[in-house]
Amino acid sequence: MKKRIQNSKMALQILFLTFLFLYPQPAFAFDYLKFALGVGSGYVIHEAAHQAVADVNGMPFKWKAGSGGTWVSSSDTTDSERYELASAGLGSQVLSTEIILNTKDIPKDNEYVIGMLTFNVVNALIYVVTDGIMYPNDNHGDIEVMDKAGLDKDYVSTFLVVHSLYTIYRAYYKTDIPVYMTMSKNELKVGVTILRW
Repeated sequence: MKKRIQNSKMALQILFLTFLFLYPQPAFAFDYLKFALGVGSGYVIHEAAHQAVADVNGMPFKWKAGSGGTWVSSSDTTDSERYELASAGLGSQVLSTEIILNTKDIPKDNEYVIGMLTFNVVNALIYVVTDGIMYPNDNHGDIEVMDKAGLDKDYVSTFLVVHSLYTIYRAYYKTDIPVYMTMSKNELKVGVTILRW
């Protein structure tokens, strides 16, 4: 477990630096404190989404002591409930990304906003790497839990990679091409809007 955390941290650092270097440099001095607050806000939103889904649905749920953002549910939790709990964090990242990129009044070159988008992209890709490639059968991590609940992790991972790359493209070029997504236990539908009226 300790090795997994160390590898995850290293992957986070590499992806974070990659995104930071790829993002267009603003014409003003970069405020790293605002950026860090944006990253922290992204983390809080991700974890709070798990808690909110559990609270709203009255599901048994608790945070595992001393492990950061690791949560556990009761062995009586159904597959459907596990799926909802696990998908809440990554779903909140996709939703917050879409709100940021599709709201004209939110400045896309603001350090706080860049921090949130960075967290959303990097964290999604870390889940893909850790749950899908490095530790595909350890029953930990949101994608792995979704897979055990019946939503194929290959589909989830593919969506997260595509959405992350598309997010970087949209943030970099400041385009307004909204994504839509619907998800159920057995399917995931994703598309882009090319016509609005």
